[in-house]
Amino acid sequence: MTLFKKGQLVFIDTLQQEFDQNTGIPFFTARALVISNDDGAFTGSLQTLKISDLISKLSNFIYDGVNSREAHKLYTWPINLGDSAAWAESKRSFIERHVMNFPIRIQQVKNENQVTWEFITPEQFKKAPAHLQATADFQHYLDHQAEYFFLRKEKKDPQ
Repeated sequence: MTLFKKGQLVFIDTLQQEFDQNTGIPFFTARALVISNDDGAFTGSLQTLKISDLISKLSNFIYDGVNSREAHKLYTWPINLGDSAAWAESKRSFIERHVMNFPIRIQQVKNENQVTWEFITPEQFKKAPAHLQATADFQHYLDHQAEYFFLRKEKKDPQ
């Protein structure tokens, strides 16, 4: 599993539920098309990321280009806060409805699971940087963009 980096991405696969072996707490991963920006060097790849980190207590969601909120406040918490299955279902539901297939820009990454992010338009994601170095999987996407369907999220809609 890869860590988030500054850049753009869109999750295109189904969610996979996994468990932290130390805590037993469930989290989700999914494959994403990723354009990462390492100090001006752009790389396009297909990566498996821990999508749950986007909505963790440490992460922030930018909802209007300037203002942000704690990302864990985006989804509905279960009534019984000690119910791991209810937490997992709440996260799964939110991610499937509001994150999968929506292009995202990662503005900042602190530590390995503290991410600041916002939605972008499909057009913004599809504008690949001129000097992009693409893996074979990402090159397939570039060669067949018409086969990929991305959803559009309104800029001021936090959910």
